[in-house]
Amino acid sequence: MIRRSVLTGAGAAALLGVSGQRVARADTLDEVKKRGTLTIGTEAAYVPYEFFKDGKIIGYDPDIADLMVPKIGAKAQFIDTAWSGIIPALYAKKFDCIISAMTITKERAEKVLFSMPYADASNMILLRADEDRIKTADDLSGKIIGVQLGSAAAGIIKVFEAKLKAAGKPGYASVKQYDHYPEAYQDLLNKRTDAVVNSRSTMMVVMRDAPGKFKMISGISDITAYFGMAFRKDDTALRDFVNSQLAAMKQDGTLGKLQEKWFGGTMQTPNTVPEVLP
Repeated sequence: MIRRSVLTGAGAAALLGVSGQRVARADTLDEVKKRGTLTIGTEAAYVPYEFFKDGKIIGYDPDIADLMVPKIGAKAQFIDTAWSGIIPALYAKKFDCIISAMTITKERAEKVLFSMPYADASNMILLRADEDRIKTADDLSGKIIGVQLGSAAAGIIKVFEAKLKAAGKPGYASVKQYDHYPEAYQDLLNKRTDAVVNSRSTMMVVMRDAPGKFKMISGISDITAYFGMAFRKDDTALRDFVNSQLAAMKQDGTLGKLQEKWFGGTMQTPNTVPEVLP
């Protein structure tokens, strides 16, 4: 999915308030070592990154955390959190960091400190397999589009609609926003929407788990996007530790094996946050 993007309303106001006070502390890594637990904010409703199974949060992100965190003598504890308030909750110290398939966007990078990318978040357009009206992204003109509320994709489709209108084409017929993406996929199958926009890696799993029902096309964005782990702006030590672990996992092939496990394929990601962000 690009997944999940912009904070608005009260959540944004709350974040501006706490970030202005500089409440984050640079010694969070030391605190984690002392307490023996790294608390991690996540929204456990994003297969295969993080989701509940048999009462436990599992997925690509928890697997990465379970390999990294013991290196500092601690255990990972995931805290299920509503996506719309996850960054304010980070600054309210409800947890130490966010590991939740968060797309690295320009707006978010002004609020949090990101790790190096660890998965591809480029947006794609998911269609029904028998859809013959939509062959390119431009054909979304006049169609009903589905995205998750507050997602990065929700911002991406607005930018693309502006491009359609600038080219003299109609915008979307409407945009349907969902609390969780599985609802959007079901509505797509039921022909309540014409297309769903989400990250490539997530679409790979949707298509794998429902063979023959969907197809996907590109063109909704010309910027390659990535997922990163997020930290309070002052927590450079914790971010640097995570970067060192991600670099090692890329180097020895561990990250690729986890990607094969959860997505059925590997992804190429840079070791630094790109200068051009969606």
